[in-house]
Amino acid sequence: MSGTREYIIEVASRLVHLRGFNHTSIGDILKESGVGKGNFYYYFRSKEELGYAIIENNFRRFSEEVTAKAFGNDREAAAQLDDFLDILLDMHRQQNCAGGCRLGNLAMELSDIHEEFRKKLQEVFDSWGVQVEGVLRKAEAGGQLAGHADLPTLAQFVIASVEGAILLAKVKKDISILERCFAELKKHVRMYVDCRLPVPA
Repeated sequence: MSGTREYIIEVASRLVHLRGFNHTSIGDILKESGVGKGNFYYYFRSKEELGYAIIENNFRRFSEEVTAKAFGNDREAAAQLDDFLDILLDMHRQQNCAGGCRLGNLAMELSDIHEEFRKKLQEVFDSWGVQVEGVLRKAEAGGQLAGHADLPTLAQFVIASVEGAILLAKVKKDISILERCFAELKKHVRMYVDCRLPVPA
């Protein structure tokens, strides 16, 4: 990737995180980055094309900084899920709950008004769900989860709980909300460890 292109994406991503996509203009990005208009349009034909690159960049960073660290090791699956939540908690603690989730913010802002952005964001969250479900399947195979657990739904529940907790912590500017919600989420997942009764017909 070109250094200039990557720099534009990083600057634009930071501005969009603070202001939102629709309230960040190309002029704002040019001013903040110091990149000329001709240089910008050499790499991006439109603001929309830049938006796709921002989504991909944010997902790549999330994968490198969160899921790869949490899931890319030989620890037991239950411990990997704990690590996943702990890494997220530490990130938002360092941010003092400011900004929220970059991908979650984009999803809330753009999904109802731009179908192509919605599709791109759906792909991101679907991919995240597949990763979480994979760890849950590993836990099930290792006897850490009850065999009747609905793993795709449980994975979606984990993602929805994470995004909701981050939003509440952002609104209230209170990291203790994230701490309590993540602790409760860990307990919820572990309920499946002790639940060995068959699902009623």
